[in-house]
Amino acid sequence: MRKAFRRGGHGAAAVALAAALTAGAAGTAGAADADRTPRHGAPNGARTAGLQGPVVTHPESRPYEYPAGEVCPFRARAEFPVSDLRLRTWTDGAGRPVFAVEDGPLVLRATNLDTGKTVEREVSGTATLTYPAYPRSDVYVMSGDNWATGFHAHDQPAGRWLVSRGYMSVRISPADEGTAGTAKKLLALYGPYEDLCTTLATP
Repeated sequence: MRKAFRRGGHGAAAVALAAALTAGAAGTAGAADADRTPRHGAPNGARTAGLQGPVVTHPESRPYEYPAGEVCPFRARAEFPVSDLRLRTWTDGAGRPVFAVEDGPLVLRATNLDTGKTVEREVSGTATLTYPAYPRSDVYVMSGDNWATGFHAHDQPAGRWLVSRGYMSVRISPADEGTAGTAKKLLALYGPYEDLCTTLATP
């Protein structure tokens, strides 16, 4: 998902950035997730006013499953038959992330495990990650176009698996004590979008 979450790590753009969301955790998919937004950056390898980078990595989009009631009313699986994500991260002098950009080809295959219905969605958007609680890196906002992410029972909104075809922005932070994974809050959703829970529930 971009990011789903791009899936894994902060990339999740997503399905977000991502890479992918694991059950109860954020990941990036297309620009899933995963959410984001500075459009400026230093040249590759440059250091400008303390800003270093970018460091380029390639997040892995791993398959994951949602138990029934966690995101959708039914059991669901996410797979990524196409995934070639690139995550560029700029850091401060101590190596803490300041912002990042994730892009690259990403296809999400979503399956209703109760019925076997499967759909594929191209979520190769571009996601940016910003860190509103800097210097903390476990609180970030992933934003961008054409990405997907799942919202769990404790998220805002709860129980949605959104694929945005316009612009979507999501704040991701540690979950409350006693709750595994992360907490997500939808900040913005503009333009066409799809809820895969609804799509996969139809015959």
